[in-house]
Parts: sequence; structure tokens; C-alpha cells
Amino acid sequence: MRKLISLLTAALLMAVIAIPASAQEEARIHLIHGIPDTPVDVVAGGDVVFADFQFGDTQDLSALAGETLVGLQVRLAGTETVAIDAGDTALPASGNYTIIAHLDEAGTPTLAVFENDTSSIAAGEGRLIVRHTAQAPAVDVKANGSVAFAGLTNPNSVQADLPVGTITAEVVPAGADEPVVIGPVDLPIADGSALIVYAVGSLDAGSVSALTESITGLGTAPTAVNTGNSPVGSTVPAWAAGLGALLLVGAVGSRRALVGARS
Repeated sequence: MRKLISLLTAALLMAVIAIPASAQEEARIHLIHGIPDTPVDVVAGGDVVFADFQFGDTQDLSALAGETLVGLQVRLAGTETVAIDAGDTALPASGNYTIIAHLDEAGTPTLAVFENDTSSIAAGEGRLIVRHTAQAPAVDVKANGSVAFAGLTNPNSVQADLPVGTITAEVVPAGADEPVVIGPVDLPIADGSALIVYAVGSLDAGSVSALTESITGLGTAPTAVNTGNSPVGSTVPAWAAGLGALLLVGAVGSRRALVGARS
């Protein structure tokens, strides 16, 4: 366990990463905190391995591919209160996944695992992926005023490859035009890159917002990963129980960014 914790601590130092293609073929593993206003500690084997993990932050787990996290728990920061009890959790030795701590549709803290599509993207196109991880009912996602993804529910994901450019996106209740719960926000579709947008938070609590991450180098093979996970603009003020498939996890290189207003 001491060796495991040492590896985990070292992994946390990587906020922005560029992984060679050969390494990415082995594993790409990251954890995103998607529960607003809820700092947490991540515990393994009874020891705190991530302290004061804040909303919007990302932790890189890539160095732990193939390891088992013993007694994995997510606790409210500085307390013994367990929000998520994942038990012994085996990390895969290969693959490209993202784990996000978020609220389910009923508002219960949970973890969702998404396998990231790193298949090649045609020249002149980029990939848009939208994931519903908020305490909210089904939503429609509009692009340039038209419904692009309809009836998206928590914790599901939809995607499309689109021409390079900028689209204006909005999130609205399924089958309705109002209220606009996220947006309008300009999303950049970059050549050979995947932009992943997560709806997070609680509609009931008025904490609706979005987090983003990106995977670059998909025109041929992924060569670098950047994550921007600050809330994007919203018309509503800012938007972890069951673990299920946490035996499959993935990685995302990280950097904080504001969609539509990147520094």
C-alpha cells in the first residue's frame, strides 16, 4: 500500500500531460470531481491519497494502471463521512477512460465511468461528446439553434463528428425550448480533437454548469491530452452510492479552462 500511495502521490503532480502514443495504448486514466461545493478526500487502504479534492479538479491515475486500490472511499474533506464506498477497485492495464464523481438524477453522489472514443477523426473534422452527469431530468442539446442530441439522460453520453469551426450550444429540458439551463456557449470544434462536455451539479439547487476536457491528436493516433474543467458559461448560476463499473477506469490529462473564454 505504501508503494501504491507513493505512486498515486506522484501522479497527482501531473496537471498537464503529453503522453506518447505507445503509453496511451497502454492506459489513460483520470478522475474528475464534478460535485459543486463539495470538497472531498479520496482514501485507499485507510490512508488519504487525495486531500481536499475540489470541484472541477482532475487527478491523473495513469501511473496506477493495472493496480488495485484497496478500500477506495470518497469522504467529505477533513471528516470520516463516507460519500462513496467503492471497495477494492482494480484499475485496467490498458484503455482510455474518464471517471467522474457526480450526482445521479436523484441527487445521490456517485461515480460514472466513460470509455473515451479515440478512433481516428477524418481530416477537417472534430468530435463533440456530451455527457449528462447532473441531478436533472432528460435534456436536449441544441447546436446552432437545432436539436443535435435529444432526450439525453443521466449518466449517458452522446457524440458526433462535426466540421471544424465553432458551434453555439444550449441545453434545454427534453422536448422544450425553455428554460435554457446551460448556454448559449460557443464550443470550438478543432481538427482531430475530441471536446467532451459534462453537465454537472444540481438543477434543484441551482448549481447547473458544465465541465470540459479534450483529447487531441485523433487525426491519426492520440498524442496528447488536455483537460479544461472549469465551468462554462450558463444562463443559470453554476449546475459520488453506487459505483457499478468502476473496475473500468480511464485517464485524462488536465488543465483548467473556461470554454468560450480560454486563456
